[in-house]
Amino acid sequence: MQAYIKLNNSILDCGLTVNELKVAVFLYSCAYNNSNTVCVKQSVIATKCGFKQVRTVSDIICRLQRKGIIEKVRRPYKRNGHLGTYIYTLKKIVSKGFFKVKRYILTKLNAVQLRMYLFICRAVTKKNDMWNSFNDIARALQIGRNKVIAVINELVKMGFIRKFKIIKKDGSYSDNHYSVAEPTLQAKKESSRQFCGLSGTFKIKIGKISYFDYMRSESACQGKSTNLIDFYSGVVP
Repeated sequence: MQAYIKLNNSILDCGLTVNELKVAVFLYSCAYNNSNTVCVKQSVIATKCGFKQVRTVSDIICRLQRKGIIEKVRRPYKRNGHLGTYIYTLKKIVSKGFFKVKRYILTKLNAVQLRMYLFICRAVTKKNDMWNSFNDIARALQIGRNKVIAVINELVKMGFIRKFKIIKKDGSYSDNHYSVAEPTLQAKKESSRQFCGLSGTFKIKIGKISYFDYMRSESACQGKSTNLIDFYSGVVP
């Protein structure tokens, strides 16, 4: 199974609701070897997408047909005469008009977070950098600016995207830039920064007259020294 899902660049421009988008992404995640034909039970779609009723999936499937994401739906009969599983023919992904997202993302994000994450994945450059403003994202997704800020902050906190600023030539900061991140790696980096970034001199009093001054060594955190903490001793006169 491939680690990535291929999605059409136009999938965010088809006027899909957040739930329609989640079902569409799940269907594409079931397509293997560049096939645009998927065979999956609607009960499975409901479970994976977090819907309580299969009827909800049926309604969404019909809307995805009208919007061109699903081109054809058929349900062949089994040998015993009973109806089999639905087979969906999806809109074909063109060779140069797609972007990739991690497959596991479907189980980690709710529908609103997923839509924002997909937008960022589509917008990032080859250097994994996106600089769209909050207003640009709000217009593109047809949602409020405050909602954009809230969802982006959620994704940053969860570790799926990273937010940073770039210093321009005049010394000022540009708008927030974003990059797609791996939550596990991001958590490790943040933990490392919190540990290695602290430096300074502290005093510990032992008894009435003896003190030990020590400084956390940044070079030790970077592997340049075998000791994490250097101790220096002295006696207060």
